[in-house]
Amino acid sequence: MSAVSGFYAFAKGVLTPIMTPWVKFTVTGEENLPTEGGFLLVSNHLSNVDPLCLCWYFMKRNTAVRFLAKKSMFSVPVFGWIIKGMGLIPVNRDSNPSAVLAPTREALEAGEVVGIYPEGTLTRDPDQWPMEFKSGAARLALDTGVTVIPLSQWGPQDIMAPYNAKGMDMRPGRRISYHFGAPVDLSDLIGPAGSEDHDAVNAATERILQAVREGVGQLRGLPVPDTVWDPATQAGPWWEEEQAKAAKKAAKAAKKKG
Repeated sequence: MSAVSGFYAFAKGVLTPIMTPWVKFTVTGEENLPTEGGFLLVSNHLSNVDPLCLCWYFMKRNTAVRFLAKKSMFSVPVFGWIIKGMGLIPVNRDSNPSAVLAPTREALEAGEVVGIYPEGTLTRDPDQWPMEFKSGAARLALDTGVTVIPLSQWGPQDIMAPYNAKGMDMRPGRRISYHFGAPVDLSDLIGPAGSEDHDAVNAATERILQAVREGVGQLRGLPVPDTVWDPATQAGPWWEEEQAKAAKKAAKAAKKKG
């Protein structure tokens, strides 16, 4: 587990006067966070401000969290320099799955705290429940044996709505609720085959997903839905609008061509 230092410490200094009045946290389950060694922090994904707010929470605990970011982002002027300095892990999505996870695996084995959003993108569930998880977090856990902490969150979507380009709500006192669940027990699934055991990967993914969903239900004070939104077969609330835009664009192109 790395303390906040170097560029990360500089970023904390820059963010302190911005984040302190802006975001207020309500947190349960902090006793479940390991006090030493690396661990995998697995969270539902509600808004593009998720990593910023989560980084800030851990900065205040003097803990550096490394998130995954697309490799192309590292070449963006200035911004790429910042995220590199903060230790984000570059991910090349064009590579095979093992190569994509290799830098993350190395970070975990080195005792780092790594944050991952297994949905792969902002949830598309119409009611903003966690949708189906991809298998990356489970595969990392089975290969490294690292502790998996499920993080359930609620509130970032009110600061910056998903799939909404209107910007952020910068008023002071924006509320975010976090619940850190007990470590997900995967001990019976870890074996010599690691992530090559596909049945174990599927079972681990399901356990991690359910732990996060249960925490979200607790934060919202609602029963957890029986079914999980599957983006491969169902559409989110934004789908009709996107399809209408695509149809309009296609019609315009066809008219221009004709």
